[in-house]
Amino acid sequence: MVPSSGLRTPTRWLVVAMVYCVVAAIAAIGLALQTPWLGLRLVAEPSGVVRVADSRGPGTDVPMGALLLALSRTDGGAYLPLEAQDVMEEPDILDTYTAIDRFFDRQQSLHERVSAPEVRLHWRTDDDPSPRFSDIRPGSRPLTALPAMFWFQLGVAILGCLIATWVWVLRSADWGARMFGITGLMFPLFAMSAAVYSTRELALPGHWFAALSGLNHLSSLVYGAAFAGIFFAYPKRLVPPQVLIGLLLGFGLWWLVSAFRLTDNPDWGFRFPIFTELLLAMGLAVVQWRQSRDRPHDRAALRWLTLSLMTGGGLFIVTHIVTASLGWLPPIPQGYAFGFFLIIYAGVALGLRRYRLFELDLWAYRLLLWIGGALAVLGLDAVLILALDWSAGPALGVSLWVCGALYFPARQWLWARLMHQPRLRPHELLPDLVQIAFSPDRRKREQQWDTLLQRLFDPLELKPLTTPGHTAHDLSEEGLALTLAPCGSLGGRLLRFPDRGRRLFSPLDVRFVSALCKLMDQAEAGREAHERGAQEERRRIARDIHDDVGARLLMLIHSATTPQQAELARVAMTDLRTALSAIDGQPMPMGDAMADWRAEAHQRCEAAHVALEWETDAALETLTLEPRVRSLLERALRECLTNALKHAAPRSIQIRLRLAGGGSIELHVHDDGPSGTGPWTLGRGLRGLEQRLAEQGGTLMLQRPGPDTLAGHTVVLHLPTDPGAKAAQ
Repeated sequence: MVPSSGLRTPTRWLVVAMVYCVVAAIAAIGLALQTPWLGLRLVAEPSGVVRVADSRGPGTDVPMGALLLALSRTDGGAYLPLEAQDVMEEPDILDTYTAIDRFFDRQQSLHERVSAPEVRLHWRTDDDPSPRFSDIRPGSRPLTALPAMFWFQLGVAILGCLIATWVWVLRSADWGARMFGITGLMFPLFAMSAAVYSTRELALPGHWFAALSGLNHLSSLVYGAAFAGIFFAYPKRLVPPQVLIGLLLGFGLWWLVSAFRLTDNPDWGFRFPIFTELLLAMGLAVVQWRQSRDRPHDRAALRWLTLSLMTGGGLFIVTHIVTASLGWLPPIPQGYAFGFFLIIYAGVALGLRRYRLFELDLWAYRLLLWIGGALAVLGLDAVLILALDWSAGPALGVSLWVCGALYFPARQWLWARLMHQPRLRPHELLPDLVQIAFSPDRRKREQQWDTLLQRLFDPLELKPLTTPGHTAHDLSEEGLALTLAPCGSLGGRLLRFPDRGRRLFSPLDVRFVSALCKLMDQAEAGREAHERGAQEERRRIARDIHDDVGARLLMLIHSATTPQQAELARVAMTDLRTALSAIDGQPMPMGDAMADWRAEAHQRCEAAHVALEWETDAALETLTLEPRVRSLLERALRECLTNALKHAAPRSIQIRLRLAGGGSIELHVHDDGPSGTGPWTLGRGLRGLEQRLAEQGGTLMLQRPGPDTLAGHTVVLHLPTDPGAKAAQ
């Protein structure tokens, strides 16, 4: 199945696959209708007799429930007694080639009798043991006489072939998908050939039956080899393509050995190779699992591939073989058991196409636990029946009781380990969330939030979201990434490769972080309520200070006996207003604040007979300052100006304000006084200023003059306009 230049579109290949399936179905229907029709539905009973389950058309003379004893021709010929094996669905269960050849010979003999113009059916009833006979004329088998199981096998084969073709045409360059496409090509061959002989009324020509059985064996072996080849090539190709082709040819040669009877028995002819293919697929799945340790996408797809194989194949084996061996229920007919192959096809298709693997992961683990429980019951029941010779009823009861008592604790333990659930539950994280919400500044909150997410999911990559507009948590990159929307005052996050890249994010993780963010929102609401209460209390204190202390300072200004006392009281009044504005002030445009600062600086420099050079950046005019930032800048400017006037004896002072990178305000205060040669140290005022700046994410730096001059001092400070946001960055 390699695409040609003329048929490249998926639609055309699907049409080709449909035509192939229709042709195969028409051939199967034609063969099924070629056999003579007696109008009987026959079933074999464990006692070895053949019973008439239904009669219509030509065979209405034979009552329902009668035992069919033998067939003969009315125009002469040997009397041929019927055996239970004559109506068996699948001759592959016979133990020797001799038994199989005898079965085909009897099919030929039976077909020769039912092909006669008139056939005599020998029968009896349970009430009357005396033999009777009915002479009937076989007719042509009508389409309505084909049983539902025949159509079911055709439908399953067509659907499986189309699924495999769909996956192959979408990933035609992938050898895993190519192997899957070959299984789709083989599926109609072995399913439809089995549909013809497994739903026969009584007999087929011996050479027909042998040819259909051989086609079933060949297509089954190639199917199994291609299925093992999927694990050779996916998710990581372990061998070159020549090995995959050799694998198909090797099992094809094995079929030739079986077809020419070169093996001792059917076990080595076609049962052992099927078992070998199953073991090979499972072993390769283990190898691929180890190879994909650090590739969560590949491991999730492989998990789904393996579990679909175990589920579909396991159900086929359990319902068709194990139930009959253990005596629970009658085995499901092989034709209906083919339906379990669709589970394999759906799982392999989803795994190869990698469709929403982060959601399939959850179902994969559930299936694993279900299958594990079923296998435990089957295994214990088989031991009790086969090894200890218990009867089926008590063995099943004990198996269910023992496995039920052990299964649920084991299931809970495995579920916790396999699903990689967060190590802590949301309510257990409440102390951590409260600590984050009540941290004093935003920078610390962001750091603690990152630490908590790292502890919960252990991602290889955790970074802030750079694109706005995220309002919900969601999965992306097929489960490799988890996007967290902004939570409270915290920014959004992008997490990638959870558990150090060993798994995918799942919808469980989305629900977990949603619950986590709800708790964070509640904690932040508590912090905001606390801050509102504290703000109200600060405002009350500010009003009291303004009314009491401010009034007394105003009295001192007016009652001062000397100019120095009045000036000191005015300075105290100015500092008081600055402190109160930080507590109870409103945001102010930067332009208005700079005008006030310039007026104050000009007044002080003029009083000291010092020239003032004032320079500002026009970009600052558009800013709005929060009260705390404005108060800190005002105090910084006042402290630097006081130091220059008091200690430097300058002739001029230069003040420059500009908007620096990262949205911070840069303040330069330079005087031209003599700088001296000794080391510079920060006084109490500048040390206090440096500490207050650091609390708000700002910095303070002293600069010496150049080597050509000893004059001048420069103080440079940076303060973010939004200290919390700046600190978070």
